[in-house]
Amino acid sequence: MARYKEEQAKQIREERKDQILNAALTVFAEYGIEGTKMNMIAKAAGLSHGLMYHYFKSKEEVLITSLQWAMNGAEVFIEEVRSSKDSPLGKIAHFTRSALTADNHVIFRVIQSCINHSNLDEATQRLIEHTTAEYVRLLVPILIEGQERGEVIDEDPDKLANLYLTILSGLIADDVGWLQQDLDWNIRMLLRVIQK
Repeated sequence: MARYKEEQAKQIREERKDQILNAALTVFAEYGIEGTKMNMIAKAAGLSHGLMYHYFKSKEEVLITSLQWAMNGAEVFIEEVRSSKDSPLGKIAHFTRSALTADNHVIFRVIQSCINHSNLDEATQRLIEHTTAEYVRLLVPILIEGQERGEVIDEDPDKLANLYLTILSGLIADDVGWLQQDLDWNIRMLLRVIQK
């Protein structure tokens, strides 16, 4: 019986931790790194301020843990796009739609906030650089395939990937609400940046 209670307590702790990390991403996306306080994350997670410290020692620990947690989902998403049977432009449209919807736009906004934050710790910097590089590594082969098929303009695929991600991140950093009003049209217009 004690083992069951132990496992149940562990499960509750993990669920609460996920609740905190999800709330943290939303708060960091909305207020940026500097504007976010531990009590704001606690409130968004529906917890007391003091209880937050049972899970995390500092805002910086919450930030890096929430980014690592989110990146696990990003790796699944990247593999999903990579293995899709869509055309190259279809894959990039899928990537764009996912970035602009669901929880992905929150992650992009947090990454953008981290990039603009001057006092980011080294571990978080490395994680952001790794994540950004993963998105470029995803897009470059797709762009090359698109160029070979005559769908994508004949420019340096690394530069195209970085340009596309910069435009997408810039839109997301501002607010994606207006983009969602006519999402298909907006995605078609974004694709014109790279489309032949």
